Amino acid sequence: MDPAESKKVSELLEDLVRLCKDSSQTASLFHDNLQELWPSLQSASSHSLPKLQLLQEQRVLLASSQHPQRLIQKIEELKDAGVQGIDKYIWLVGQIITEPSLKQLLSKDGSSDLATEPRTPDFSGYASSESPTPNFQLDEGFPSKKMRESENMLKTAPGSKQRSLNADDSGQPGSASWISIRSEKITDVPKSLIEGVSYPATPRWNIDRPYLTSQLFPQSYAPRRNTASKASPHEKESNNHGEVLKALSSFSSSVQELLVLEDLLSAMVGIEGKYVCLRRGRHKDGNSFYFQLEPSLDASLSDLAKRILPLCENYVVVSQFAEARSHFKHGLVNHAFASALRAILQDYHAMTAQLEHQYRLGRLSLQGLWFFCQPTVAAMQVLSTAVQRAIMQHASGAAMLNLLQKQAIAMAGDNGARSLLQKLIHAASTPYFGILERWVYEGVIDDPYGEFLIDENKSLQKESLSQDYYATYWQQRYSLRQEIPGFLASYAETILTTGKYLNAVRECGHNVQVPSAENGTLVKGRVQQPVLERINVAHNFASAELLNLIVQKFDLIGRLRSVKHYFFVDQGDFLVHFMDTAKDELTRKPSAMSVEKLQSLLELALRTSVAASDPYHEDLACSIEELSLMAQLHNIVRNGNVTSQQIGSAESVNTPVLASGITTGLETFTLEYKVRWPLSLVISRKALTKYQLIFRHIFHCKHVERQLCATWQMHQSTVRTINTLGTAISRSYVVCQRMLHFLQTFQHYMTFEVLEPNWHLMHGQLLNAKSIDEVMQHHDAFLERCLRQCTLLWPQILKKVDKLKFICLKYATATQWLIPAIFRQHDHFQQSGTTGKKSKGSYKERRGPRENPIQARQAAEDSNFKLTIGKIDEEFFKELKLLVALLSNGSQSEPCFAHLAQGLQGVA
Repeated sequence: MDPAESKKVSELLEDLVRLCKDSSQTASLFHDNLQELWPSLQSASSHSLPKLQLLQEQRVLLASSQHPQRLIQKIEELKDAGVQGIDKYIWLVGQIITEPSLKQLLSKDGSSDLATEPRTPDFSGYASSESPTPNFQLDEGFPSKKMRESENMLKTAPGSKQRSLNADDSGQPGSASWISIRSEKITDVPKSLIEGVSYPATPRWNIDRPYLTSQLFPQSYAPRRNTASKASPHEKESNNHGEVLKALSSFSSSVQELLVLEDLLSAMVGIEGKYVCLRRGRHKDGNSFYFQLEPSLDASLSDLAKRILPLCENYVVVSQFAEARSHFKHGLVNHAFASALRAILQDYHAMTAQLEHQYRLGRLSLQGLWFFCQPTVAAMQVLSTAVQRAIMQHASGAAMLNLLQKQAIAMAGDNGARSLLQKLIHAASTPYFGILERWVYEGVIDDPYGEFLIDENKSLQKESLSQDYYATYWQQRYSLRQEIPGFLASYAETILTTGKYLNAVRECGHNVQVPSAENGTLVKGRVQQPVLERINVAHNFASAELLNLIVQKFDLIGRLRSVKHYFFVDQGDFLVHFMDTAKDELTRKPSAMSVEKLQSLLELALRTSVAASDPYHEDLACSIEELSLMAQLHNIVRNGNVTSQQIGSAESVNTPVLASGITTGLETFTLEYKVRWPLSLVISRKALTKYQLIFRHIFHCKHVERQLCATWQMHQSTVRTINTLGTAISRSYVVCQRMLHFLQTFQHYMTFEVLEPNWHLMHGQLLNAKSIDEVMQHHDAFLERCLRQCTLLWPQILKKVDKLKFICLKYATATQWLIPAIFRQHDHFQQSGTTGKKSKGSYKERRGPRENPIQARQAAEDSNFKLTIGKIDEEFFKELKLLVALLSNGSQSEPCFAHLAQGLQGVA
């Protein structure tokens, strides 16, 4: 749809509103509807209609269209073209078609009561470019019979507007604030009190027949002539029905009493009488309606009758609330509350019928009416106050229960009022406790209107636990709402965890029956000790059931022990075999590595090691990370997954790169472990990532140690052949020993002073855990302690350790290249001085150090080698001193660092 067509439709709608406002009384019958509808049409793109309502309106359009297939095709074309607000216009046309008064008015070609001939809006552009406009024609004879009957009962003032409620907080009789919900107003699209909750539409007969639903009574009434003005006592006047009446002053007191009695009996059920009329006016409390007596009524009778008028006004408020809150959109609690109000009003109607029967028999006087109504006046005032507060707060669900509970507390001094409100709380909370019962007994939320204290986020799936580091399935799949009933507030967390545990058991394919569910249902209304005890019993049962399922059937302890074997390398023979066979592959860049080849080598190492006895070794796999260990830790720190106490200064995390500046598979290789539900609750992706960080730390230390061991073996072979005492090789041997001592001390600290003690502590805690939440808490605390005590959450210390490992690798690389190079150079000089004959003597000369110790010693005193070893030794000694100082400072927060610092003192 081009902008010109959109502008044309907007202009037509504006003309329609203007013409309806300026035209005669007939047009004003639906002006208020369209006037309030117009702002929603202007913001058509801000909110979307519920799908259920939109489908209903589309069915109405299709039923009225002569070419339904073309209409459907055109709607789809407009939506595909990106037309904004098409759903709103579909709804508007559907509303016009289904409302007889609007349809009749728009279908009239010309009417004598219109000042100007209105133009009917052309909606053909939205229906079909080829099909004619849907037929709006009705039988002639507007207004309809229903409208004529309504006008005969209550004359509607032209241009009258809907009034808004202002709660009468003072609770004084004489005025009751109320929003007039006219019968035609119900045709507006209802908005749910709970955002995002869809609900069925109200049946049309409930809207089109105001006599069946009491919607007729609280309509807008035409303002009556001011009868309080000076006039003769016998002057005739007309009431709201157009009847010519005599003033009450023209009758005797006994006749006045009879006339007022008849009108009061009608007013008690919300029907206006001849001399007791319904008025609307602006009071100090805001817009309100009230019943007004004929001013010429006898003073004594008027004083007595005015005492009964608040009862009539409060009845209308309560009756209309019960009718309005019975619609689907207001939720189960409001439905139950409205049902309880209707039950009370039914007794009230029976009392009114009995009073009317006494009146017909001539046995009822005005004084007698007041005597019988006195007990009901106070009760109806209590109901009216509660109802008005509910309307002001748009209360539903838990908010409604809390409102009734507060009202009951406020009425603590009035036993009758408190008992009445407690009865209403009991009735209104019945569906709420039904939802609660299914949750604590089955782990299912049966909450069609979103009223329950627990909110379910269905977008979160349990599979995310094993895939996403930041998965919040367990924390946010089920969460507490802000509005919680006051009588359940202290047990909200218990109720939440009970259902979560049962739901997790159901997700595992197990159906369980809570023992308390067999003994009866929860008590509704006031929560007493037996109810809380049943909730506790259900919680303990659900907790034990889920914990037993995970620990026993899914062998949680065995899984954790398997993860510990591989990621903490406490049985490291498989890792030695793997590093020997995958040495060439691991030295490549991450992009050039083959994960499939590494996986096959890992499986070979597992089958030929002690790990073959592990029943879960097939769940182990290889993985190549994109970031180095320092970079990954930097991201974790930056995203706020560790506390600031362990982060250190901001400068320590600004350069998360390797000290070597080169990233190979040795820095990015890690292990992966397959975890399925429900074990993923404990061994989640976040927990596995922490295991991987520790493994990568240990794995790289193992790699550096292997390089130093190779250097040590080279030194040993050299020392056996020649005397290197006092040479550069002798100093290199000492440096190698110091580096090996550093790495072995650091690895011993991580494995035997950090990982093993913390594992045994966690293992004992898991055996004594009472719920899966305690298991998760102990496991997370265990990993947090391991990361912190292994220096992974201390960036300054970790950077020093990384720098020392880099120095060790630089030394091992230099030594493994320089020592053979020195002796190869000596062999070259020996070969150049010979005659070139391949004799036994020349072979011995090529063997160099074994046959010529003096010349080999000269080669061992090479100046370049001596200078290189000296620089590396000084750099290593300097960095080690700084590390020991950092560990000593950090021991104030982590006492275990003191043991590591003491172990490294001998090296430094």
